[in-house]
Amino acid sequence: MTDSTAAAPSALGVIAVTGPDAADFLRAQLTNDVMRLGQDRHFLAAWCDAKGRAQMVARVCERDDGYWLVVPESLIDGLIKRLQMYVLRAAVKLHDGRDTLRIVGRRGGDLPAASRVRTAGDAVLLGLSAGAGGEPRALEISPNEHGVAQDSIATDAPDWLAEEIDAGIPALAPATQGLFVPQMLNLHWLQAIDFDKGCYPGQEVIARLHYRGKLTRRMYRLFWQGEMPVPGSDVLDDQGERAGTVLYAAPSAEQSRGTLLAVLKTSAAQQPLATANATLEPGELPYPTPV
Repeated sequence: MTDSTAAAPSALGVIAVTGPDAADFLRAQLTNDVMRLGQDRHFLAAWCDAKGRAQMVARVCERDDGYWLVVPESLIDGLIKRLQMYVLRAAVKLHDGRDTLRIVGRRGGDLPAASRVRTAGDAVLLGLSAGAGGEPRALEISPNEHGVAQDSIATDAPDWLAEEIDAGIPALAPATQGLFVPQMLNLHWLQAIDFDKGCYPGQEVIARLHYRGKLTRRMYRLFWQGEMPVPGSDVLDDQGERAGTVLYAAPSAEQSRGTLLAVLKTSAAQQPLATANATLEPGELPYPTPV
């Protein structure tokens, strides 16, 4: 279990990966293949340790001088330190984009379709899956010196996090780094794993689960009522046994209830579940999760 001071995923920031070898470097590190990207689209990818456990789930966007990795700000310092260990002699630079770039959410209006990228002046728009009622959504990445539009949304705002939960998009926090193989985060169903590309950290474990294994834990969407669970909280079955782990949660308009994403044992997913201070009910994800 995590302590009660743990927070939901922080606002989003950028790790910029630049240099002549940036593409080769990321191709050798991430679960998805940046060679298949272009500046008109973005995708999700994980970065894993040697045991195949995800240390990062990022939105990856190609730029003229390299790539942006969009990740929670709370993870940036540690990720840069760990990624730097793999640079070796490659012509690659890793930069904390918080010094120069701001990320906000946008909702409604003329926004790019999901997974598409569009430039609007100095801003870059990353299209996301639609929100409630089919309303378009996007992340806007712009220089820090630009003013924030009145209709923008902080990426750690409860209603924005709730829409990400409704879309079934996993997010890691310090309490949940290194706990899950990417398939446990549903990343294979979110097209965030390229099983045909070359080696990367943890690839053998991830490929073995894909081709020969059985997925006994995966991510589910649930409704909670009571006290909002924090990342890393235990999910318990009706016998009080540990059945899974909360990734992150968001409240609804009524503060004593909301939604969350959790990685659960598939054998326990249909049983009565709870956290230490909340009851849980099963919800649905917007994409297929075949057995």
